[in-house]
Amino acid sequence: MRVLKKPAAVWIAFGMFSLVELWLAVHFRENDVGEYHRYALLALTPPWLHHWPKEYPAMSQFIFLLPLLLPFSYRFSFAVLTLVALAVLLSEGMKHHGTQWGIKVLGYLSVGTIGLFSERYDIFAALFGFLAIDQALQKHWSWAWTFSVIGFLLKLFPAVFWPVFLIAEWRETHRIRWDRLALSLLAGLAMVGFQALLASHQAFTSYRYLLNRPIEIGSLAASLTALLSHPHLFYAFGSVDVTAHGLAHFIGDSLTLVGIISWLAVFWAQWRGSLDIIEAAILTLGILLLTTKVFSAQYLIWLAPILALKRGNLSFILAYLLTSLGYPVGYAIRGMFPWVIYIFAARNLLLTSGFVLFVWRQTRSVSSIVYKQGISR
Repeated sequence: MRVLKKPAAVWIAFGMFSLVELWLAVHFRENDVGEYHRYALLALTPPWLHHWPKEYPAMSQFIFLLPLLLPFSYRFSFAVLTLVALAVLLSEGMKHHGTQWGIKVLGYLSVGTIGLFSERYDIFAALFGFLAIDQALQKHWSWAWTFSVIGFLLKLFPAVFWPVFLIAEWRETHRIRWDRLALSLLAGLAMVGFQALLASHQAFTSYRYLLNRPIEIGSLAASLTALLSHPHLFYAFGSVDVTAHGLAHFIGDSLTLVGIISWLAVFWAQWRGSLDIIEAAILTLGILLLTTKVFSAQYLIWLAPILALKRGNLSFILAYLLTSLGYPVGYAIRGMFPWVIYIFAARNLLLTSGFVLFVWRQTRSVSSIVYKQGISR
């Protein structure tokens, strides 16, 4: 076990992970990277930057352009860049959180995302999301907000950390920094404005795309729909989606309400000091994953580096494993696809139980501390 505590162990594991990802990038081609390549070429077609991704935030375009700078095929170059981003994540994270954290991150990614890690650009947003949390832990609030804004401009999800940062800084300084929130929102609007200046017809396209998406097969709403009825599966918006005579959308809307209430509960617990920054961030992101109408397999890349900051549990590990079983395995093996929605349902049940256990442990820990303080008095 001493070997696992040395940085070399992390980089050996990273090397093995990289070899597998590069091999998969060459031999198993997925549509997403081809779509990124198409967006990059359209961006360089005169007039420049007149075409933007319709389903991703505008800043993602610059990620899609980067592979064109390397002297390899687009797919191989994109895979190399995702691994560079992972290397930066590991290097920066181990400075403050040690090699055990690095091993845990690679463990989560290997179990749950090995088949798609280098086929999606989510690691770039995950990198900035983690850096935001890491800087918040160091009380470097300006950097924390800056990194979260960059992540938001790439993939939107780091915006859920903004209330966590507001509360954490208030607990330290007794000031609510509304100016930081305002500047973050202005940065988002500025990017939309930049996009509108170059291509007015595509302003807000990624936001409209997200709002118009139906219930995706991997979401908790789809899982509950499958358990309560016989849903119809159809392909739209680049994914397999679910409908069931209005039931799926009713469940999706109900989960949205549950998510909002759950967020408020997390923020209240953090405000009272029952949750620290990491715990609040993990729960806030977990609520987003479980209550939104889209839960693609690659979204677990966002969670891995933050989840690794705390003690995990078997439910999380099994949830990551079932994610890989659902996608890409369930899509690749003939005859297995009808079971995919139920595999994701089991995954979502395990992920939910993992977060419940996480909260229970924290509640028990806080109660124990309060009890000991009362005894000492």
